[in-house]
Amino acid sequence: MTDNLDQLAGHMEALFRQAVPLANAEVDAIIQSGERGSQRIEHQLDDMLSLCCDPDMLVVYKRLCRYYDGIDPVAAAGYVQAVREMWDMPDEMVLGGGV
Repeated sequence: MTDNLDQLAGHMEALFRQAVPLANAEVDAIIQSGERGSQRIEHQLDDMLSLCCDPDMLVVYKRLCRYYDGIDPVAAAGYVQAVREMWDMPDEMVLGGGV
């Protein structure tokens, strides 16, 4: 049983190592292009939300939330609340200096 759990944990780590750079590249593209449409931004936030248990993914998620706050503060606050609820994080961990 322990070997199976160790294998599963190893596979999950590998997935996170792949997902973070991909998410980071998409967030970079969104920000650099000056994307203002909510559909692409929210799709990316939705994709990242379930992976925010990883500290590196949380950093990328927070960066996109901060960017989105300048476009739609109410929606951005909803995404901050979603990560808070899903991962039971205190405000300072999610906000890290404010959204």
